Parts: sequence; structure tokens; C-alpha cells
Amino acid sequence: MLNASRRNLEAIVRDPEGSQIARCLVRRGRYIIGRDRKNEIVVEEESVSNRHARLTVVNDHEFYIEDLESANGTSINGHPAGGPTRIEAGARIQLGLCTLDLQRAGLPAAVFSFLPEGFLRETRYNLGEAVVEGRTSTIYSAFDTTLGRDVAIKVMRPESQMNLEHVLRFVREAQITSQLQHPGILTVYELGLNEQTQLYYTTRFVEGEAFESVLDAMSTRHPAAIAAHSLGSLLTAWQKTCDAVAYANAHGVIHAGLRPESITLGSFGEVVVISWCYARTTKHAPNGNELKRAVHAAPIDAIPPLSPYCAPEIASAAWEEVSARTDVYSLGAILYRMITLHRPIAQQEDPAMFEAIINGSIRPPAQFGSEPHPHCPGGRYPGQLVAIAMKALSRKPQDRYQSVPDLQAAVNTWQEGLSR
Repeated sequence: MLNASRRNLEAIVRDPEGSQIARCLVRRGRYIIGRDRKNEIVVEEESVSNRHARLTVVNDHEFYIEDLESANGTSINGHPAGGPTRIEAGARIQLGLCTLDLQRAGLPAAVFSFLPEGFLRETRYNLGEAVVEGRTSTIYSAFDTTLGRDVAIKVMRPESQMNLEHVLRFVREAQITSQLQHPGILTVYELGLNEQTQLYYTTRFVEGEAFESVLDAMSTRHPAAIAAHSLGSLLTAWQKTCDAVAYANAHGVIHAGLRPESITLGSFGEVVVISWCYARTTKHAPNGNELKRAVHAAPIDAIPPLSPYCAPEIASAAWEEVSARTDVYSLGAILYRMITLHRPIAQQEDPAMFEAIINGSIRPPAQFGSEPHPHCPGGRYPGQLVAIAMKALSRKPQDRYQSVPDLQAAVNTWQEGLSR
């Protein structure tokens, strides 16, 4: 088992460049912070006074900071701290030009309010190769030595664990997807910390490739890619994606960040929707099917990285407008890309892309009608199917299909007409 001391609370002070200059285990009690060597936490930095501040630890979740008439002051989130001031979750504490962080097991101390007790345990996984390198985490293939099965492990990068927002998004994704029991959504097996105190969770391992990679290859009219993927086979994968998203929507979960990169095509026909870190939960799911267990990690009102598949209400952070119709928009954008092999919005830089999304500036699909469409039936441009995609891409949510099943039904009707 991991040593229990690794869960002790630590006070860490960093200089203006972010380098650690003081580290101290703290328990219940009071700690003087400053340059004086007699202090409990000694910080040798010019902007810090000899007796700069007092840190009070009441219990595992209650902390206070008090300025001791220092020369350069103590602040919390930019506001001066005079008398004892409570430190709330995720607060930025400034001592002169230095910062004070409270951590436990290498994580922001505040995050332990959202994690179950006793989740640290001895490692049980043999780590394999890195499969996906993300901005804040890495996904590895691994072998579960306890149950004798292949798994995937998503591990947070150490630098990302210093950011409470990133940590809560990671925990929230695990807490949400662990309750979505659908073949097209990776169920979370375990959430914990590894021996390097990196936060991780494990899921089923799916061998395959990102939908984006397939569409990129097809957009170059690469013969092998065109031969391997017809519009019909793409629609099969798209419909399976819709099934997974519709299931989540029915349980009050909106993905809110769908794009081809968040869809994995398995080697044996599996289609898996990943990247639920920006998911939103609604208060009332259809027919009372909301998640059975509360999602303890608070929602982070952060906008996913902009993409041509991002709905206007997400780009503008109009959270009250986010609903199943938000996912309809993204699925319509993916459908548009599948048909035309072009992204629905041409702009690539964030400012221009933002304006295009907000204004509904979708590229007129007719401009691609004269191009060869070897993946389409008869090599012809399917105008009726594009019209379905364009309705899903309506700027106003009320003008779109009102649910993912409604969008699927429209596509099914088109396919049935094609087969006659």
C-alpha cells in the first residue's frame, strides 16, 4: 500500500518564476511564514517579510491566511488579506511576489472534497505505450494484472495537476462517464492516484483510429481511404455515434464538445465517443432518467477549444441555452464534413472562427457540388442529405432538429429513399 504520509497536507511556496522555494508538511495548527529562520515556513525571497503571514489549519478542508503587517502584503485572488481570511477552493494566495499553494498527494488540497476517501492504493497496472498525447493528460495502453485484461489509462500531466480547473474537469469526466453504461461510451473502471501521485482513471481499451484521421485522408482523395470508406460506411459510424450521444442526452448529459477527434472507430466496427471533459448535466432528464449518483466535481464554465463543430451557444458561453440541440449542431457539422469532405466553417484562427460560429457563417455546400465525390452513391453530391445537415447547423437552437433521434430519423428516411 502507498504510505499514508503521502496524503499529508503540504504548504508550497513558489517564487515569481514559478520555482519551488519552500515546502512544509502542515497539520492542524498555526504556521508563521516569512524570511526569519525561526518561522515554521521559511521563505527566502526579497518580497517576503521576516514575519509575513500566518497560515491556520483548522481541519482537512478549512484553512485561513492572515497578513502580519508585511511590507508587500498578502492577498487572496487579488484582494488584500488583513485579519484571518478563509482560503476557498482554488484561491490564488500571494505573499509579496510569491505564491502559496496547499497540496495533498501532489494535487490541489481543495480537490479532495470531490474525491472518495481511501482511493489511494497499490499500483496494479503494467503501463504500455502512450496512445494519445493530450493537452492536459496522456492515454496509455496498459495491462490490469489483477483482472488479467487490457485497459486504457488516462493520466494527468504533473503540470496540469497544479491547475484546479483542469483537475476538476478530469474528475468530472470520470464521474459522469462512469454512469453512462452504453457500448459507445467508455465506462470508467477506477479513479485514483499512481505511485508518482498522478491522477488517473482506467477504461476499456479500444484499438482503432480517430474519425478525424479518416476524414482527413479522404479529403485528399487518397485512393486507399476512398476505397475503405464509402458514405454508407461513414453514416453507419455516424449513426452509432448518434446512438451513444442520444443515450447520454436521455440521461441528462450533453457532450458539448463533439468533433471528429472525439470519435474513435474501432478495428471491429466499434464506435466510441470520448472526451467528455466539457460535458454539461441538465437538471431534468427525459422520463426521469437523470444520472443516479450526484456528480460531485463542480461544472467548469470553460469553453472547449474552438472548432468548426462548436455550437454558437457553447462558443458564446450561453450555458442556459445548452441542451440536446447543442449536440445536434455538432453532429450536423460532422455530417456536413462526411458528405462534402470540407469543414463547415472555413476560418481557422480563433477570432475569425468565433465570429463565423456566432454569425452562422456556414460555407454554402453548393460550392463543392462540382467537385468529385467518389465516396458518395453514384459519385454524385447528395443534396437532400446536405439539407439535413444544414438544418442541424442552424444558428438558433429552436430551428434545428429538437433531439438527436429526430436528426437520426431524417437521415434514416433519406437512406430508405436511396435504397428504393
